[in-house]
Amino acid sequence: MALDQAVARWAGMQQIRDWVLNHARDQVLNTFQQLRAARYEAHLAYLQTLPCYTLFQRYSNNPPIPQPQLQNLYHQISQAQAVFQAGIDEDWRRSCLRYPDVLDYYFSLVDFTLPDSRDLAVREPRFGAPLKEARKIKARRDSVDLGSGQGKKGKRRSSRGRTPPAAPMPGSYRR
Repeated sequence: MALDQAVARWAGMQQIRDWVLNHARDQVLNTFQQLRAARYEAHLAYLQTLPCYTLFQRYSNNPPIPQPQLQNLYHQISQAQAVFQAGIDEDWRRSCLRYPDVLDYYFSLVDFTLPDSRDLAVREPRFGAPLKEARKIKARRDSVDLGSGQGKKGKRRSSRGRTPPAAPMPGSYRR
């Protein structure tokens, strides 16, 4: 429990974690966006190969072509849209499956060093008074009178002799 609390107080661990998570998340999202853009370009290229698709676009999805041919075009477009959406879903799934590898990569880039066991700071840590020096005891200050409850500041204020003027009392006023 003490170790967990010490790790939680150490800001370096949180900085490393945040840095790795941000870079890994950005990498996964950028990879997905690149895959999605390539898939979208292929989807648009396929739609351009459909017969009468240019008329379909020019006449705002209602071209002057026979009804059976228009129904076939609608069907081909909806199939292409379904394939496109399934491809995007697959790209996202693959991108998410790579997330652990990306995290491992960014964690491997973090470089930190531990002090040597013979280092003075490791051998003689300072958690209080130094080991070799005698502990100094502070003398009580004479300026503070613990019995009266007033310190230096309170005495100084009372010695000035200045008091605010009395506030006028509400009462009957002569007119």
